[in-house]
Amino acid sequence: MNLPAHLQTLAIETAWAAGQLLLQGASRKVNAETADDVKMQADIDSETLVREKLQASGLPIIGEELGGDASLFDSQELYWVVDPLDGTYNYLRRQPSTCVSLGLMHGSKPALGVIYNFNTDKTYFGMPGQGLYINGQKYTPAWVDRIGDACLMTGFPAAADKSPEAMQRFHQQVGQYKKIRMIGSAALALAYVSEGVADSYYEAGTNLWDVAAGLALIQAAGGFYRMVPSGKKPLNYDLWASGREAWTV
Repeated sequence: MNLPAHLQTLAIETAWAAGQLLLQGASRKVNAETADDVKMQADIDSETLVREKLQASGLPIIGEELGGDASLFDSQELYWVVDPLDGTYNYLRRQPSTCVSLGLMHGSKPALGVIYNFNTDKTYFGMPGQGLYINGQKYTPAWVDRIGDACLMTGFPAAADKSPEAMQRFHQQVGQYKKIRMIGSAALALAYVSEGVADSYYEAGTNLWDVAAGLALIQAAGGFYRMVPSGKKPLNYDLWASGREAWTV
């Protein structure tokens, strides 16, 4: 899909602006907390900034904090799907695995993704069919060929089932991989797969705003994904993404 250049520029500039807000002192006030999740003022402040900037595109927006129209997924419209602070608990604890994630979707298909790791000043940008760019340079990942040599990125979303039965199923799904890594940011984990420093990503019950940008990066890099509605709530999915198509089925 050919997108106007101004949308590409707007996405990159908006991600950078949100990252600078978070890097340079957004509020670390905790607004709400549950047994397995935390919400911060920084989530609200960064999404507010992103929405203000993306308004220039005239396109609808779905965001983690301020919502949006879930029916857009079943349309043929362009719309933004944003998580301006992915890895909120990491941000609270000053762990570095946090990022800004801005995706542009065309109905159910990823059209553009920007993930900005503001801690390392590293920008991932991609559009399916047009390549992956890291800090402005075109990049080709080097995924391994054997699942027994591969690195899987994964995670447990808030309210994940951690019962013994669920853990047994999880082990069966991931046990073939050489190494398994959890960093607490689905968006950044997908960026790592697109870059080829990891080979696959799996998560049950992840939200579209966590992964929309990353899916665009995966496809831009030549990878594959499979996303199945979890049935738990709107825009919530079980996701497999990889450089190797056989590892997503």
